Amino acid sequence: MAKKPGRIGEADIGPDVIAIIDAEPHREITTTKLIAELRNRIPLSAEDEEQLNGRNDDRFSQIVRNIKSHKDSPGNLIYDGHLIAIKDGFRRP
Repeated sequence: MAKKPGRIGEADIGPDVIAIIDAEPHREITTTKLIAELRNRIPLSAEDEEQLNGRNDDRFSQIVRNIKSHKDSPGNLIYDGHLIAIKDGFRRP
């Protein structure tokens, strides 16, 4: 699904995701910590921070979680070999 104008998409956060994980000990991070670190680096729109219906997270946190959900799609950080999915997070190869 294409991203909407003015909102953050998976491709937009890729370089920051890699930089954050590379700075972590053992080059791995929990999804929760990654979301928090990204929020400190990326300016989000009101729409990115909008709570999702029936969910405990907002649109932005869902975009980050989609990295793992979309791992079988070309262009995804896992699919392209930049990340490895681990329990509760991600690791760099």
